[in-house]
Amino acid sequence: MILTEVIVLEKKSRWAPELHRQLAGDGAIVRASRDITDLRERITTARTSGKNCIAVLDPAGWPGECLPVISWLRSLHIHVIVVGYVGIDLLEPSLRELGTTILLLPPVAGDQIGNACRRLLGQHSVQSRNTGSS
Repeated sequence: MILTEVIVLEKKSRWAPELHRQLAGDGAIVRASRDITDLRERITTARTSGKNCIAVLDPAGWPGECLPVISWLRSLHIHVIVVGYVGIDLLEPSLRELGTTILLLPPVAGDQIGNACRRLLGQHSVQSRNTGSS
């Protein structure tokens, strides 16, 4: 049974297919979103069906738009992984303050994102066992 959805917000398909490969067999489903509206819908649907969520954001091309989304995700207690780009280190304090769980600084490789998701998936499974819920 799938208990966690990893929802990837990216303009171009890059990290979602990599995470499909990286997380195969880890009890998570990976879903791609191309815009913030779709991300919000996917998060809402997953949460309504009782699933945990992890959001992976690739803010290159729209960094300002992602900041309020990070805050919204953290208000829902959703872990946020931000895939960095050159220059994002200037935003690191703001990203951390808004609730980014993991910030991956460039250069970023697929196994780094996969390992970050697996760490958070491990936290979800411990949490689910401790509370007796999904």
